[in-house]
Amino acid sequence: MWADPQARVGPGVARRCAGRLRGRPSGTAPARRRCERSGVTTAGAAAEVRTVLGVARLGEADLRGWWSSHGLDRAGSFVLGRAFPRTAAPAGLELDILSARRRHDDALARRSSALHLFSDGLPFRRQASAWLSEQKTAPVPDPLLDELAGWDISSAEASLCAGGVDIGPAQVLADGLRLGRLDRSDLDDDAELASVALRLSAAYAGLGAAFKAPCFDLAG
Repeated sequence: MWADPQARVGPGVARRCAGRLRGRPSGTAPARRRCERSGVTTAGAAAEVRTVLGVARLGEADLRGWWSSHGLDRAGSFVLGRAFPRTAAPAGLELDILSARRRHDDALARRSSALHLFSDGLPFRRQASAWLSEQKTAPVPDPLLDELAGWDISSAEASLCAGGVDIGPAQVLADGLRLGRLDRSDLDDDAELASVALRLSAAYAGLGAAFKAPCFDLAG
C-alpha cells in the first residue's frame, strides 16, 4: 500500500508559512496552513513557470537536496558556464527539471493516478521547458534566472509562498503528499490549474528537508 502511518513531513517555513505539514496515524492531516504573501514576484514568466523553476531550484544539492542536480549552484554554474557560456542558466534549470521529474516519478511509482508538478498529465513542466527554450535565444536574459541563482532556502521558500494560498487538506502517503483529487475536466480549466499550481507551490515551501512528493489524484 502507498500509505505509511509512520511517515512525517518536516516543519513548514516558520517565518513564511504558518503551521506545518504533518502525517498522523490515520494518514490524514487537517490543513490549516496559509503562506503569507511575501511580495516576491518576477515579471516576464507566468506564475506556473516560476513555480516549476522555483521548485526545481529549491531541490538542488546546495539548497534542500531533494535531488542531486547542480543546475544553478556554484559548481553547476562553473561547469555549465564553461560549456555553454550564453545559455548556462537555462541549461542548468533543464537538468534540474529532469532530476526533479525522476525523483517524483520514483516517489509516486506505485500510484499511477498521481499527478505531480512535473507530470506529463499537467501542463506546467512543458510550459517551463518552452520558456527555457525561449531564454536560450532571448537577446536579454529574464531577471528570473539571476534571482533563482541567488536563492538561499529562506528566499526560495518565501517566493514559493508568495501566493498566500492555503494548501487545503493533505494526506501523507508513503513518499507522497496528496493534496486532493482532480477530475479530468479540471485539466482543461485554466482557473482550476492555476489553483493547483498555487497549492503545489505552497506545499513545497513547507516540506522541509524530508521530501514527500506533493500530488493530486486523478479521478477515473
